Amino acid sequence: MVNKKKKLGDKRLLKLKEALIKGNNLEKERAMEQVISTPSKEIVEMVIELLYLSETVVRMFAVDILKKIGRYSMEAILRLLDDPDEDIQIYACEILGGMREKDTIPYLVEKLKDEKVNVRNLACVALGEIGDESAVDALFNALRDDEWVGFSAVQSLGKIGGSRVVEPLFRIFAEGNDVVSLMACEALIDFRDPDILDRVIGVLKRWDKAKRSEYIKVILEKEDEGIFFAVQEKMGYELFEHLLLMAESDDKKSIKTLRLISCFRNPLAAEVILDSFKYISPDSDDYQDALSLLVDLSDVWEDHIENFLRKEEDCILPFIKACGMAQVKIDEDLLYEIFVSSHVDVKREIAKNLPSIVKGGGSTILKEAIEDPDGHVRGDAVSAVGTMGAYDFKDRVIEIAKKGYPDMRQKALRALLRLDYDSFKNLVEDFVMRGSTEDKRLYISVAPFINQDDNYPLIKALLNDRDNLVRKGAISVVGRFLDNDRYMGLFNSLFKDDNVPHEALKIIKDRRLYAFKDRLIQIFSNNSNELWTRYYALLALGSLEDHTLFDVLVKGLEDENNIIKIGSLKALSGLNDKRALDFIKPYLSSDDDDIRVAAESVLEGFSEV
Repeated sequence: MVNKKKKLGDKRLLKLKEALIKGNNLEKERAMEQVISTPSKEIVEMVIELLYLSETVVRMFAVDILKKIGRYSMEAILRLLDDPDEDIQIYACEILGGMREKDTIPYLVEKLKDEKVNVRNLACVALGEIGDESAVDALFNALRDDEWVGFSAVQSLGKIGGSRVVEPLFRIFAEGNDVVSLMACEALIDFRDPDILDRVIGVLKRWDKAKRSEYIKVILEKEDEGIFFAVQEKMGYELFEHLLLMAESDDKKSIKTLRLISCFRNPLAAEVILDSFKYISPDSDDYQDALSLLVDLSDVWEDHIENFLRKEEDCILPFIKACGMAQVKIDEDLLYEIFVSSHVDVKREIAKNLPSIVKGGGSTILKEAIEDPDGHVRGDAVSAVGTMGAYDFKDRVIEIAKKGYPDMRQKALRALLRLDYDSFKNLVEDFVMRGSTEDKRLYISVAPFINQDDNYPLIKALLNDRDNLVRKGAISVVGRFLDNDRYMGLFNSLFKDDNVPHEALKIIKDRRLYAFKDRLIQIFSNNSNELWTRYYALLALGSLEDHTLFDVLVKGLEDENNIIKIGSLKALSGLNDKRALDFIKPYLSSDDDDIRVAAESVLEGFSEV
């Protein structure tokens, strides 16, 4: 029996090993999960064998696994430190660092004496990962080793922390001779200790600008607000100058650097941020972030608008956007000059924001914009006329409302509504009574903005229009005003015969108009009615959430048409009545995909199954 279990275990190990070696990524991941979830000495030894294979991916999988389960055969892991193969020794250090076992520290300390620099380096790193103070003295000795070993020793000392390491690290930092000094600076900053930070800044201030530049960069890359403001307080404008140099040397214009620059809140900071738009794609997240920074500095740059608008065209567009967002006014003459001399994107932005950014009446710009060849510019100019109450442009707005592209005409109508309600009212009345189908549809699009009384005779006329889309639109408007008795009368008239508009049934569904319950039952129960009329009546019944309708809705499942069956399933879902389960479940195996999906969806929607 024992032999049989052993054979089964050996077979399992072989399968896992084969999956880790030859499997695809998914198979490797699954095998790795199984190995980690059922660790043993035998499994550890099997995984160790993988370290000797040529495939890098397999070796990396083995290292990751052994970091998690190596303690189940510590002797086997420690033997790897003395393997003849340098790579295996390096893997052993990495594994022990990942295991974070304090008892392995003496073995790693011994490897700091190894003749191979890469092994010594990884031993330093591993001691830092374990993070125990018992390794501090050995790491101090490693500081005198090769530069990269010393670098790792400093990094590990910083990770271990404690009062013992501060002064040695500070001495290394203060020497300021090489990359190890830079690493010591970073380690000291990581203590997040105000006194240590003060001492670091004190040393930096004694050095020349060129020497301290890299050190300041390391400090800023910590992205710690507290550290940044402490350095800002100590170094003041010099830190700002350093940030400017960082921004100038960064082709991609890091938003992190720009954010730090914005903390100084001066015109030059705003100018640097504005200049960055020459390098930032308008489609990137950084563009919006930089724009927010610029807007936040509006109180800084609002007295320097003309200087900012004299910059390259790449800067003008974001600046106009920022003015719009911050509601900063620009003198009309200057804005006009920019408008007539800029490319179309800037013109669009000016036209769109004109009411909130122009200092003055804006008529000179409106006159140009409303005749611009670009439709977006003209459309926004028309909207601006209404917003700004530019009455002098009323006749031109009426002309545009009468003829042109539908979206432009709609903007003109809305502008006219603001400018002169009587003129607007006369125009839409003319559209409804004597206009084209397009005129009537245009009126429908603005009807929600008109009061109930003025809408009523126009909507009443359009309910009998020959155009189906016009009738649908009129019904939608009626549905907005059903609290008014006259509109409810119009709505009731739509149900006089069985040819009920689908739009009216959708309104009942959306507004759950219980008063129409009996009429809906009649419409649905009449099999001679048009299919989709019955379907929408079903959905409207379901929206009422009335359990007395259960039998009516279940009856729809017996209909010969699948559309009605689907409608009944959907309607039953609104009741959330457990009695429906026995009627719905048979449709889970329906040959019709749509019915089966509808049944599955209904069951998922039940709060209790």
